[in-house]
Amino acid sequence: MSLCEWYANRMVLLTGVTSELGRVLLEKILRCLPNVTVCVVLRSQNGLSIEDRLKKIFASPGYERLKQEMPNAISRVKTFEGNLLYDNLGLSDKDKASLKEVSVAFHAGGPHDTVLEYCQELPKLKSIALASSIFRHRGLIMENLQNEKIPELPVALVRFSFVGPAHKEPKPGFVEILKGPTALMVGAGFAYGNSSFQAEIIPMDIAVNTMIAAAWEVGISNGRKPMTYNAVSLGCTWEDLIKNNRRASWTFPYPTFGIRGMTSIGPLHWILVLLLEWLPSVLCDIVLGLCGRKQRIHAEYKRVRNALQALKPISSRSWSVERNRVYLLQQRLTAADQDVFPVTAEIDIEAYLLCAAAATQKSCVNEDNLKIIRIINLFLLYAPVVFVVAYIASRTLLSHE
Repeated sequence: MSLCEWYANRMVLLTGVTSELGRVLLEKILRCLPNVTVCVVLRSQNGLSIEDRLKKIFASPGYERLKQEMPNAISRVKTFEGNLLYDNLGLSDKDKASLKEVSVAFHAGGPHDTVLEYCQELPKLKSIALASSIFRHRGLIMENLQNEKIPELPVALVRFSFVGPAHKEPKPGFVEILKGPTALMVGAGFAYGNSSFQAEIIPMDIAVNTMIAAAWEVGISNGRKPMTYNAVSLGCTWEDLIKNNRRASWTFPYPTFGIRGMTSIGPLHWILVLLLEWLPSVLCDIVLGLCGRKQRIHAEYKRVRNALQALKPISSRSWSVERNRVYLLQQRLTAADQDVFPVTAEIDIEAYLLCAAAATQKSCVNEDNLKIIRIINLFLLYAPVVFVVAYIASRTLLSHE
């Protein structure tokens, strides 16, 4: 049975929908599995009800395509007040009765113990797709449980590396949050690490496809033992990303004095960041302050530094990961399902980085910061020319005198 046929008319449970992965997963299910009803567990927060929080998710740029193609898709989402830290997810008896028809569960973020405990009470459950991280492990990361406490349930444990900008969906390069890999990819700052190591980044659309497909494979197998899938990364090194982002960082520059590159030499990294990133940021803010403008460039510098700091322990070591099961999963999908839910992809790195830089500039950049950096870059670009022209003109005038 094909993936789309198996999912038809099912009710699925989604927890962790407010995470980056969860939001993209919800959009993909609604857009590509039109007969599926999604039950979302949320909690009221900061004065917003669960309905308000769902509407806020739907208002994000990642849902523009869905709203154009399926304007009534939100009607297939049912919201339930709950909390992942509570027994039975903090659901009321009435809500638990409403969820008895759930046959597939997706957990996209947050603690999973209570989610797995609750799923044992679902009488029609066929599979659970559980998001995890390969960075929790050391040594060879194999395709089996490694010190993970998973009960005897039909679980697809999907391990991810860094989740990066989208390859194609919901639109090429789509990103909403500036994280370490994205900051490196768009040339926002100089990173610490070994550039010859594999870049452990997976595009977010490939990540959600892997979760959907893994849940399908576990469901049709009718097994009760957990299966582990180590999702496929970009397939290039950090150095490949840096070399191929020249066009992206020039066409869609990030509004900092960040320099492209990576080094594993601590003192060199510190000196370059200090002189070429921190110092220009501080000087720029001083000038802005003297001109009566808001000082904002150093704050952006710190934002990028904080993002790149999370990259340091990952890019400083090599990761050995078995990924045979995901490649076999791709082969098991029908040709039609492979087109809609690819779990592996051949990616043009330069084009991918260009789309990511454009999306980052649109979603993660303050427009005023961008204008300031553009003015400074133009000044730095043309100042030598102006100086030379002025020098030649002055020498010419003096010679005539």
